[in-house]
Amino acid sequence: MAETLKTSIEELVGDEAKVIEGDFERELYSMDIGEVPFATRLFDTTPELVILPKSVDALKKIVRFANDEKVALFPRGSASSGLGGVVPTEKGIVLDLSSLNKIFELNREKETVKVQTGVRWSELEEFLNPENLSVRTYPSSFFSTLGGWIATGGYGIGSYRFGHLKDQIESIEVMFPSGEVKSINSREEEFARFFGTEGQFGIVLSAVLKLRKKPEKSLPHLIYLESAEDAFVFITGMINAGLKPNHIKYMGASHLEEANTFLGEHLFRLKDAVLVEFEEEEEATKFRDFAEGRGILADDYLSNYLWHERLFPMKKRSGKPTPLACEVVIPLANAVSYLKEAKRYFKKCGVDVEVESHIVGKDRALLMLTYMSDVREPKTYLANMALIPVLTRLGLKFGGVPYGIGIWNTPFINDKYDTKTLELYKAYKKEVDPNNILNPNKFFTVKTKMANIPGIMFKPLIFRQLIRISATVTPILGKRASSKGGLKEESVLEKIVYSCIKCGSCAATCPAYLVTNEESVTPKNKLYLAKKLLAGDAISKTDSDKIFLCTHCEMCRAVCQNDLDLVAAWTELEKLLEAEFGAPEEAIRDFVSTMESSEDYWRFVYNAQKI
Repeated sequence: MAETLKTSIEELVGDEAKVIEGDFERELYSMDIGEVPFATRLFDTTPELVILPKSVDALKKIVRFANDEKVALFPRGSASSGLGGVVPTEKGIVLDLSSLNKIFELNREKETVKVQTGVRWSELEEFLNPENLSVRTYPSSFFSTLGGWIATGGYGIGSYRFGHLKDQIESIEVMFPSGEVKSINSREEEFARFFGTEGQFGIVLSAVLKLRKKPEKSLPHLIYLESAEDAFVFITGMINAGLKPNHIKYMGASHLEEANTFLGEHLFRLKDAVLVEFEEEEEATKFRDFAEGRGILADDYLSNYLWHERLFPMKKRSGKPTPLACEVVIPLANAVSYLKEAKRYFKKCGVDVEVESHIVGKDRALLMLTYMSDVREPKTYLANMALIPVLTRLGLKFGGVPYGIGIWNTPFINDKYDTKTLELYKAYKKEVDPNNILNPNKFFTVKTKMANIPGIMFKPLIFRQLIRISATVTPILGKRASSKGGLKEESVLEKIVYSCIKCGSCAATCPAYLVTNEESVTPKNKLYLAKKLLAGDAISKTDSDKIFLCTHCEMCRAVCQNDLDLVAAWTELEKLLEAEFGAPEEAIRDFVSTMESSEDYWRFVYNAQKI
């Protein structure tokens, strides 16, 4: 099938699309940042082909062909979510849309910009900076794509002041499975259907974003409080007092404890805290007056450090390498009650949890409960994974809904959307995607391999029963599994390989990726190859050779959320591969020559020197 598909696609688009068919490269597109060991048993996660269209016209031809031939399509940005929204569920094609990243039609007078949705937020902000303009809201995963955030989320930094992402967009262009391209403005009923529905209805090609003047100041303040209850009382009081912050974030005491550990100094008090950022001195002064007598204000340098760290939310939080998280949007008034029960349950399971919350409106909070595990300890890891649906279900009790759906939260789809909305969405899916080629077998309902027998577990009624059982059994299994000791001594490379959280920040700053547009040369994917090598899996010489296409420039380390010594990893990895396959001297020379003749590379170097 793959060869036939490739031939057909190449005849259709020629050089207007890059077709990837290598085993390792296709495997890189079989996952997102989530570590779900049983995913391959449930679905055909490795696509037949990966295609990077270089133009909208090429994409249109591919989509029309797939619709006619009933070939599944899985659109993909930077894959920075962990719920399986971009993970293939059957044999088909992954559409890597990262090349559709043009920025055009900047309207300085109206303060809007039209961009293709493959653009990363970091690239957009860099473009706007000399124009003295800025986006209104943006995700904490600052190196993710606009299209990815439209599809999966929409709440982030600045949402308290400006609201959901859909409120910051004037119009979108959508390509439907028929190949039709339609412009939809924010006043039309269809508009909202493309936000948070994870590519079910069409591929969002571009968007007109509302901008604002770049703020002259950033005035973050951190205040320590005695408990989560005190913190949320403070937040509610601040809102009711009419203060106008740009962003409000709650952090549990364990979050600040891990910040101390990461920095190697006892800088932060081990208390619950609220981080508030203002952009006007007058509002910051009002805040300081309001805060007096209610808590302890931290020094400015500590507030500024944590505000900077808003773009690195996944920094390593303990000695264990694999992060797990539950994200729910919950009424602000119920946040404390939910957290009390959640923490009580974590304690029963013997798991340490960190809590953060972005206040995304005057009455809503996005709660993120993060804890660390180790995917190499299967029993412990599976027990820890089982906590996520239990905590999500608990959130429903307090009026919450899951932040994203993807595959793994599909059993909660009836809780996320009311019956009327869900019926409308299902009818719209049948209308615009009658062949069900876009992201099939997820979101609305899960369909698995083996005649969908495992898929029965994802039916809401059955899933609820499984959650009840899990809520009882998981604390017992988790404690037993985690009491059996740690792992063997690791090499430097092993430690770095298993500490990578696959956030994708490195891809946005990697000059080798910029020049080659090869996923396999990005740091996170080089570490994935290293993981296979360490596990004794077969590695081809072709895939080995690409590891050497690296300048050791340290840009990946500069943005690494875990501050991993990645250059040391590349040195060790290259030695291992050179011993087995030899160094690809000719490929390295060609790579260096290509970089030296690349305008994009020298523009990158120039911008890097300015930072």
